[in-house]
Amino acid sequence: MITTKLSRNTRFDQPKRIEHKLQTINDSYLQVRSFAGDAHATYGFAGWWFYLTLGTPFFIAIANTFVFTDTGIDSDMVTIFIFTILFFTLMGPGFSYWNSWMLKRESPIIFDRKNQVVRKVVSGLVFESSWNNIKGRIKNMTTLSGAVVMNDAIIELDLKPVRNLNGKPLTSQQKKLKGKAMMEGLLSDTTYDGCEKVWEYLCEFMENGPEGLDVPKRLYYPLSSKTTRTSISFREAVSYHWPFPPYRQNEPMTLQVIKTILVPVRLAFYIPNVLADGCWHWMMNWGKPKMLLPEQKKAAQQAITPDMVFNILGKDKEFMPYLEAKARLFP
Repeated sequence: MITTKLSRNTRFDQPKRIEHKLQTINDSYLQVRSFAGDAHATYGFAGWWFYLTLGTPFFIAIANTFVFTDTGIDSDMVTIFIFTILFFTLMGPGFSYWNSWMLKRESPIIFDRKNQVVRKVVSGLVFESSWNNIKGRIKNMTTLSGAVVMNDAIIELDLKPVRNLNGKPLTSQQKKLKGKAMMEGLLSDTTYDGCEKVWEYLCEFMENGPEGLDVPKRLYYPLSSKTTRTSISFREAVSYHWPFPPYRQNEPMTLQVIKTILVPVRLAFYIPNVLADGCWHWMMNWGKPKMLLPEQKKAAQQAITPDMVFNILGKDKEFMPYLEAKARLFP
């Protein structure tokens, strides 16, 4: 495995880009979507999708059998029916609820330029490291996308546990924990180069501020780009899952061909996809997810998100300078 060590002084001859990993940015705080957070959001959506596409048709078929058949209903059939309902419920809404619970106990990776600290909450425990002593690495990670094995390059930063959110002191076991703040590189460049571009973006923000950076518009599936720890709304899902995707200027012909081939598939699963996203959005917003850290509230003040830039940027452009975006959004 090839590994590149990272520290505050590590620099690469690469442009500063962050793309889909950006959650919010303002003058003092940068919030970056974590690898684990994106995984929980994906699994949460998948749980509802499984339930709607497999569980619901099965329930209808069983109900139809009970109502319209003349054969008697014995105890074995009832037992099988109950266990089947429990299975689909646990593997569907139950699995989604568990992922939403995990996601609500995590925070994005927060780069605090004002105090020169990198911080993240995982399972109610605050991990952090000063920027001056930040250590990490760029390394390969093998993941699964359905049944397809994918090799991605990720950034991994070492953080230490500092306190519990509930105010209780750290236990001896908690003090030994090693926190890892993991984030992907660019989706348009899954090699080490994509991570190097993200690292250049992070270093520029922490060292010099956001004035020399661009803010990307939302280019990819907005699992948690609108607000902290929420998914896209039902209304957004209707538009996003529309089976006839728009083609962007200068988009590779190969990608346009793939989009065209997938139109029948997207059309067939359009309604389940929209309903699954709607259910996941409802579950994530049930009880109003709270900001876990004071820094998250500060990071939300005059914060610029990819969604905001998406709404004001022309379709042929993918980035907007931070100062221009700030002037247009907060005149």
